[in-house]
Amino acid sequence: MAGLTAARELTHHAWDVTILDKGRSVGGRMATRRMGNSRLDLGAQFFTTRSEAFCTAVAAWQRAGWVSPWYTGPDPEDVHTRYRAIDGMNALAKQLAQPFHVRTEAKVTALQADQGRWQATTEAGETFEADALILTPPAPQTLALLGPLVPDVTSKLADVHFHPCFALMLTLSGPSLLPPPGYARPTTGPIEWLADNTMKGISEGPAAITLHATGAFTREHLSAAPAHVTSLLVEAAAPYLGSAVTASQLHRWLYARPVADHQMMCLSSDEPAPLAVAGDALAGSRIEGAFLSGLAAARQIQGLRS
Repeated sequence: MAGLTAARELTHHAWDVTILDKGRSVGGRMATRRMGNSRLDLGAQFFTTRSEAFCTAVAAWQRAGWVSPWYTGPDPEDVHTRYRAIDGMNALAKQLAQPFHVRTEAKVTALQADQGRWQATTEAGETFEADALILTPPAPQTLALLGPLVPDVTSKLADVHFHPCFALMLTLSGPSLLPPPGYARPTTGPIEWLADNTMKGISEGPAAITLHATGAFTREHLSAAPAHVTSLLVEAAAPYLGSAVTASQLHRWLYARPVADHQMMCLSSDEPAPLAVAGDALAGSRIEGAFLSGLAAARQIQGLRS
């Protein structure tokens, strides 16, 4: 979301933008997976709106038929509407990426700056040159790419850390026991939350459950066998399932959630060449935070050129 938002903003100011993504699809943690006939959001399940800029963007996405309200929080201190992407979070990312030149499965392995311009080299040996660079990977990956090139930026990135997270996807033989609207946050145990993608409306047929483990559980079991982790989480989820598990997939998000909200919006430098770093860790650990960080990064780049 940070990169796609930055691309949109810069395109509005006549920049020619190329997006390099190491994944098979754009979206990052806005990921959606297929298990048989079921569709499951693997990472973020919903988003809320607080800022005027993000409210405006989401209203446009809703008019386009890309997103719709899912539910409003029952907590009187958190009454924000939760929005879902109609066909899963990854479908929204793909819609946002359509106007741009996107290269997927293009893992950048080296960066260098020469005479005020950036050069990025991919794992496949391709080289891309640009007048400015925006980086939106998690902070540890950005640090590895930048190395000693931009010390005023990397010194701040070194303080950004993430909780890891096991994400487990389950399909069931029938309905789940999750309460409407299909979301629950246990107060104890190894599970942070569970969501029923069928109740959410992005999947059809029997229940399709995504659950995320807590950071503490994930750190404790990072080196455990996937089958063992799956067994522990299915056992903990039993009160919410109500039907037999027909299939499961375990995924590990190594950089799932920022440990702290740093509220830096973005980081930038004009030496050795125009650079901005963006992501939810810099502007609040939500999809809206990634959006606002990407917007700020694009404006910083535009300001450096001006």
